[in-house]
Amino acid sequence: MNEPESPVIHREIRRLPFGEVVIDEIAALLGGTPRPANFKLRDEAVMRLDVPSNNHRSATTLTFWCSLRRVDAMADGLLVVFTDVVTVDLVEGVEVLFRRVSGEYLIVTIGGKVIVRS
Repeated sequence: MNEPESPVIHREIRRLPFGEVVIDEIAALLGGTPRPANFKLRDEAVMRLDVPSNNHRSATTLTFWCSLRRVDAMADGLLVVFTDVVTVDLVEGVEVLFRRVSGEYLIVTIGGKVIVRS
């Protein structure tokens, strides 16, 4: 007896250079609203984004230090400081990947789950 085939889901993946111009797109995908942090880095804006949780956890807070090519992710007792970010992959309906040239990446999913591959 033949097993029914699972439907193939095609998701758009867009790779963009990391910088202030992609923060709004990251926010739109993850479901939050970016805001300036209450501190600056040498007169340069630092932005924050609260990613809503989908399972009764606290929101995951992302801090974007674009001039340093750095993203911090804070979630339920976890702090990830991810440096040397060069590109961002926006995976439609799923997640955002912050990539280093060396191949490591930080993933933040819709719902605020944080994954590091290094």
